[in-house]
Amino acid sequence: MAQERIRLLLGALATCLSLAAPAADPGLKTPQTPWSRLPTADRQVLAPLASDWDKLPGYQQQRLMTAARKYPTMRPIQQERFQSRIRDWAAMTPEQRKAARETFQGLRKLPPSKQHELRERWLERKAAPAPGTGPGRP
Repeated sequence: MAQERIRLLLGALATCLSLAAPAADPGLKTPQTPWSRLPTADRQVLAPLASDWDKLPGYQQQRLMTAARKYPTMRPIQQERFQSRIRDWAAMTPEQRKAARETFQGLRKLPPSKQHELRERWLERKAAPAPGTGPGRP
């Protein structure tokens, strides 16, 4: 009787481990979601990415879908910033996107004070008019 219980326990443990093993396998990828399967509200928010959507990796699609679901609760300024960033990202070439990811990863490794300093300089440059576009220029 005791041996039978042990066998049942071991069998149950083996079953649990076999079910958990694929989830722990780093070779597995997050499944992609076809554009047509997105809810209408998500498609509206993510519209700038429509032509590239099916080429995006599943993990990136998941992150974007999560952001799209939060969109209605964002303040207007946050929604505007989100839309601007989505449009900018959609307009980039794959090489530009790769460079942007690498730059972002490099910036994340900097100490917070240096990140703040660089962000402030970037915001100042962004707010300044482009050369040749100031007052008195055609």
